[in-house]
Amino acid sequence: MSRIFFVLVGLALALLLAGDGSAQAQRAKPLHEVQAEAPPPEPLPQPSRPPAFQQPSSSQGASSVKIVDTPLQVQVIAGPKTEAQYAAEQRERDDRAALTDQLSIYGALLVLIGAFLAIAFGLQTFYLSLTLRAVRRAADTTERNMTAAQRAFIYLSGLEWSEDGSVLRVAPIWANSGSTPSRGLRVSTNWKASHGELPADFTYTYAQVPQHLFLGPNGRAGLGAVYFPMRDVQAALEERMSLYVWGRATYGDLFEGTEPHFFEFCYRVDVKGSVPNNLSVSFTQYGLRNRCDEDAQQPEPQAA
Repeated sequence: MSRIFFVLVGLALALLLAGDGSAQAQRAKPLHEVQAEAPPPEPLPQPSRPPAFQQPSSSQGASSVKIVDTPLQVQVIAGPKTEAQYAAEQRERDDRAALTDQLSIYGALLVLIGAFLAIAFGLQTFYLSLTLRAVRRAADTTERNMTAAQRAFIYLSGLEWSEDGSVLRVAPIWANSGSTPSRGLRVSTNWKASHGELPADFTYTYAQVPQHLFLGPNGRAGLGAVYFPMRDVQAALEERMSLYVWGRATYGDLFEGTEPHFFEFCYRVDVKGSVPNNLSVSFTQYGLRNRCDEDAQQPEPQAA
């Protein structure tokens, strides 16, 4: 029993001695051997860099890589401003505001002056147009007056009558009071023996074609005679009938741009005495047919 106890103690001592020897042997190894026996350390991660521009090698065909570092952005932080700098900046802002206000005032004044000049120019143009219109109207009136004074003006100078056998002959006398001759003068006449006066809506017709006549300045001529039968004249003497004669002259003048002219007349033939060779004849204007073209352009007078 004691032998077994001593054997076990001996084995334990032997094991302790073996463990201490191996530990001392490991501690006695040099540093480079220990580092060689240790596992290699893991590589640290490298920062990513932009791809470098590669240039081919002329000797061996291998490409070399050139790494270009990106420049760092540097932000300059200004130092704090002094009171003088703040005052200078404030004065500069005030000067700019004052200059802006002055420019605004000057611009507004220029706009007002431009508007005033435009209004004055418009008024001046308006009054000038009125003046030119008045001058033009006066010139047109003067030209019309000169034309009217010089153009041919045909009118009925009178009616001549005579007994011609079994008829009473009535001949209108035409006259030209203008200083220029007439152009294309044509004369139409007609007559009627009516039981009573002619109605207001009577149609003045002409049975014959117009007769042509030329009248020079201040000329006179008779044309367009009509003939009343003596039986109608006798009925007029007995107041059983009324005798009427009317006519129309159309013509132009020598002035360019003027409208054609006309003159119309209508007379009642008043007879007294006896037939034959003892008649007294007079003429009285009748109705509204005694007019010229200028009268026809005016509105008819209204009865009061």
